[in-house]
Amino acid sequence: MLLRRAFSGRDIMQEYVMCPVCGGRVGFSSRDQVSRCSYCNSPVLGADQDRNCINHPDRLAKGVCHVCGDLVCEDCLQRRVADYGGKLFTIINCFKDECRRQSSWAQPLNPEYQQLTNMDWADSIDNKILRITGLGSVLMMVFELIFILTMLYIQYLTPWGLADPPNIPYWFVRGDQLLVMMILGNFISALLLQTALQVYVHEKQLGAGFVLFVLLILEAAFLVYRGLHFNLLNYPVREYPLALLVAFSLGALMILIGSILSIQTGFKKRRQIKHARKELGLTAEGDTW
Repeated sequence: MLLRRAFSGRDIMQEYVMCPVCGGRVGFSSRDQVSRCSYCNSPVLGADQDRNCINHPDRLAKGVCHVCGDLVCEDCLQRRVADYGGKLFTIINCFKDECRRQSSWAQPLNPEYQQLTNMDWADSIDNKILRITGLGSVLMMVFELIFILTMLYIQYLTPWGLADPPNIPYWFVRGDQLLVMMILGNFISALLLQTALQVYVHEKQLGAGFVLFVLLILEAAFLVYRGLHFNLLNYPVREYPLALLVAFSLGALMILIGSILSIQTGFKKRRQIKHARKELGLTAEGDTW
């Protein structure tokens, strides 16, 4: 997008482009110079800028030094990776002493380690695991919502729920125990959904699989307890407890399958990482980037 602005009696053509790193808007008035993103400070090339390496004019540059902004080829650059805000952030620096010093906050990338720990093989199974566990967790939350609405209906609007002595226990007012337990049930289902979203992250997949399995057992035990506590086995409409069981079983089965696949795939990834570290003789955690 081109914008014309009046400045000191002159018209300046300023062009805006999207930062390739953060997506922020970068404005520059010179098309043959490197500009900086005001959000992430990443260098952005001008539209008419020379694309060749500053040290080797006959070679096409493969990156831009994030410190000085020079274009460098593969032989003149060093890639570094660091954890920034929970995400891996990759930068490039040239071999000037000052550029290396200002890039020391990130760890040098180890190409051999990256090659040995390449997990493209897991993309397909990771997508399936995420869909299975995610859908199962959503079904569990919907199940909890329907459960509480139906139980409140039975408690307040049916002769069975209003019977004296009560078929559904309460502490002080009708439905107080019901509300407390349903809030706990929804909390567990929310934890299930949050954990299900972690199975897509390589380094969290194994732990997320185990946590899903434990949460599923806890949710199942809590459901059985609520069913017995609220006397649902004696509810005159037999179809209701049966429908609850079928609905819960569908969501639980999906989460169970997803958690098992997550654990199995997570173990494979962990073995791959251990093999890579052993193969390269790496000990320091920073050397594994």
